[in-house]
Amino acid sequence: MVTLLDLAPRWSRYISHRPWPKQLAFLMAPQRELLFGGAGGGGKSDALLMAALQYADVPGYSALLIRRTFPQLAQPGGLIPRALEWLAGTDAIWHPDERLFEFPRGGTLKFGYLDAERDMYQYQGGSYQLIGWDELTQF
Repeated sequence: MVTLLDLAPRWSRYISHRPWPKQLAFLMAPQRELLFGGAGGGGKSDALLMAALQYADVPGYSALLIRRTFPQLAQPGGLIPRALEWLAGTDAIWHPDERLFEFPRGGTLKFGYLDAERDMYQYQGGSYQLIGWDELTQF
């Protein structure tokens, strides 16, 4: 019997656990832009982190995960502590001053914020293959 996991396009060693069916559907969707909604605790942030890490071992790959404020990224249960937990013991290197993970083959995962309109300029000139918005409804 073939399962959705057998059809998954790519699995990264940096993803700490198997996705739930809704997360897997999100990861496999062919669309370039997706919205993943639902109540708290539904796995949206995990799915977003999984998507950002899917290609972390590809040279030149860059992902950017954004929240409204930096404290939201860094709070307990936020994307940064979650990524630190997932990537502990791997060959990913955390650069706290840059809020960036660097992977051995050159991929990166950056965490950013857009608290004010002027904050968008800090990403000008960047080249990202994935930009993920955690809690898009706050913008």
